[in-house]
Amino acid sequence: MVTINQIEAGAAKYIDAEIAPRIPTNIPNGQLKKVAFLAGATYAIHKNIQQYAAHPMLAQLGAMDEDGNIDLDGILDAARNAMPDTGLKVNVPILGDLTFYTEDLERLAAYIKEE
Repeated sequence: MVTINQIEAGAAKYIDAEIAPRIPTNIPNGQLKKVAFLAGATYAIHKNIQQYAAHPMLAQLGAMDEDGNIDLDGILDAARNAMPDTGLKVNVPILGDLTFYTEDLERLAAYIKEE
């Protein structure tokens, strides 16, 4: 079980360590795009995690305990099983399409558990 704060901090570390270094800065406005993405990502992490954590379905599914802690391993197992072999393509504002794979889920979970 992990806290909402651990999820937020781990997600921010994942973005800083795994995504930010891959953002090209040697293109026109590259550095500006990187800064804008990182600022937007920080805001989105906080807003979306708080929104999902407040959803009663998490508790109904048993993914959240009475103290508000999240069953990260259970969610990770479900996400692993649902992840297509071809990955999950996500359109990220400013950056465009990014594809995430099971290995990305594992790395994200590791950052969250470090917190």
